[in-house]
Amino acid sequence: MRAKTNAGGNFNWIAPVYDALAFCVFGHRLQRAQTVFLDRIPPNASLLILGGGSGWLLEQVLLTCRPKQVLYLEASSQMLSLASQRMVRKSLVGSVEFRVGDESSLKSDERFDGIFTPFVLDLFTEQTLASSMIPQLCNVLKTAGVWIVADFVKPKIGWQKALLWTMIRFFQLTAGIQTQRLADWQKLLVEAGLTCEKCRTQVGGMVSAEVWIRP
Repeated sequence: MRAKTNAGGNFNWIAPVYDALAFCVFGHRLQRAQTVFLDRIPPNASLLILGGGSGWLLEQVLLTCRPKQVLYLEASSQMLSLASQRMVRKSLVGSVEFRVGDESSLKSDERFDGIFTPFVLDLFTEQTLASSMIPQLCNVLKTAGVWIVADFVKPKIGWQKALLWTMIRFFQLTAGIQTQRLADWQKLLVEAGLTCEKCRTQVGGMVSAEVWIRP
């Protein structure tokens, strides 16, 4: 979910209808995948949510995890506006910093007990993930910190392959993402030195919810 012109695209135009489109295709299954491992977040944690979209996950995190503070980092200014408005309506704004930007906008002294990347890694090429995004996120994750990923994985069923191909082409046209195919982000996290502690497939095996630990 990227606002400026970069490898992850610009989701400002599609922001008002993004949630409705996701629901039309997947119902509530993508939302459920994002919350599978919320119980792995310790109390009073400092959290980074990168690319959280219109704020549904943020609401669940605040209500369930009771974090000390949350940095909500979203490159789409329209998505960020929707998320902040949602938190105002829910009276949940106090512990959240809303920041327009991406992983390159993180400050050198910022460190987090937990990171969430909900359906973000699938937007990027393996080269971008390996050379930029994953190293920058690892740098701000504390030792023994938790990185929770919910994202698409390469499907084995024909109709799922067709759906994933269609989704990538759709977001190329509407948001300008540069990736041509789904990156093997699991392999890249292993290569970055992270360890997968828990994994649960979702959406008929098309999505994986995972907990990665920085040793």
